[in-house]
Amino acid sequence: MNRTIHRWWRLLAMAICFGALGGLAACSSVHYPVNAALKSVDSGSGYRMQQVVRNPGDEELFVILTFSGGGTRAAALAYGVLEELARSRITWRAQQKRLIDEVDLVYGVSGGSITAAYWALKGDRTFDDFEPQFLALNLQSQLIDSATTLSNLWRLGSNRYGRGELLDARLDESLFQGATFADLAQRTQGPFVVISAADLSTGGRFDFTQDYFDLLCSDLGSFPISRAVAASSAVPIVFAPITLWNYAGSCGYRPSKLVAAAADASVPRHLGESREQQRAREMAAFLDVSQKPYIHLVDGGVADNLAVRSLLEAAEMSGKDESSPRSARPLHIRKLLFITVDAGTDYSSQIGLSADTPKLASVIEALSDIPVQRFSTETRLLLQAAFQKWRTQPIGGDMPAGLYTVEVSLRSVVNEQERQSLMRLPTTLYLPGTEVRLLRETAARQVRQAPDFQKLMSEIGVMAPASLSQSDREALQGPADETLRIVKP
Repeated sequence: MNRTIHRWWRLLAMAICFGALGGLAACSSVHYPVNAALKSVDSGSGYRMQQVVRNPGDEELFVILTFSGGGTRAAALAYGVLEELARSRITWRAQQKRLIDEVDLVYGVSGGSITAAYWALKGDRTFDDFEPQFLALNLQSQLIDSATTLSNLWRLGSNRYGRGELLDARLDESLFQGATFADLAQRTQGPFVVISAADLSTGGRFDFTQDYFDLLCSDLGSFPISRAVAASSAVPIVFAPITLWNYAGSCGYRPSKLVAAAADASVPRHLGESREQQRAREMAAFLDVSQKPYIHLVDGGVADNLAVRSLLEAAEMSGKDESSPRSARPLHIRKLLFITVDAGTDYSSQIGLSADTPKLASVIEALSDIPVQRFSTETRLLLQAAFQKWRTQPIGGDMPAGLYTVEVSLRSVVNEQERQSLMRLPTTLYLPGTEVRLLRETAARQVRQAPDFQKLMSEIGVMAPASLSQSDREALQGPADETLRIVKP
């Protein structure tokens, strides 16, 4: 049994024990928080994708980050990318600034959603608070201890209160302190973050934006950020799903033609459906409240562990009928920097080495990891095809943009010993400080040494950090308001 299963086994064993305590449920009527209904749809308000670009011209330098799943391993790798972007100085539109200030859009799944959501909410406070409040915190032990208290034992006996609620409570206490998506919508600076979970009934992706909540006739503004992150991180079996109530049909929502067609039961399905049609059918299912009155959400890695499918689908639908509204003004992107952070490891099961009947823990591990990794391989191929297309075709505007791609991945670590060490890190909600620091340093190094990143920095910023002397690198990593001496006009 590997380290991952050892560390989760206590919580999983308790989950099985709680399930056996059938009589306890009758003694507890504790209820999870219920998402609020929406009286009427207003496409011009709420936390929507159209907020990505707030002012004309902001999109000329467009920066997209995608943070994969992988527990604290993923959160630390994503944090290392943010640290490097904060150290990278540029000159853009005659202003000297940090590259991190130009990030427009961040997608986060599971462990990556923790870093993404906290940064979107807290901004630069992230660089002071995120490490002590999460990366250095043994959240996993806290959750296990919390699940064994008498008060929570009573709560967990309720059919309307699961282990996902404990995760929500700990995330809120440690990081988000009651913040909601209305707080994100009111921010005038910083990136737009998309947190993704997976619908347990279909395996389809569910994004926490008002565009998705419109389908349910529900108000995302009052929804806690911690609860969205908990849904995105709710590893099946270990954590119970986070549940949403469906009020579809009560707010005047009008679906797009594509989704409406998918909802039409008289239209026959066929094997040759496109990805757009399949996705429309998944979204159309939310509109039938009689068949889907509740949505149970689990770890977003089930649907897309790389956190890029939402963006790929949006790009494919450019110029077509979409289910979510778009700004009427076309984007004019001059330079597009796309950084993908993949904290995945190569699963290598030891099951085939023994004639013994596989134990429950090994079976659970295999059933959890293998489908995610196989699906991620397909997603990587789709992303590479999209990059090839975007280098020659318009991206939301009237001319092709300069595209710069950076992949941060444990698989890309050059040193064999270091790579194997990182690939063995478990998918847990705690890692020792030495391992967290190694992940941060690995992410930062891969960003600054990436050829496309160095090319972009040579065009709009300071000299690429990887090519500077040690003294120059130290100078560039000083305070944000430090006078710049190595700046290209």
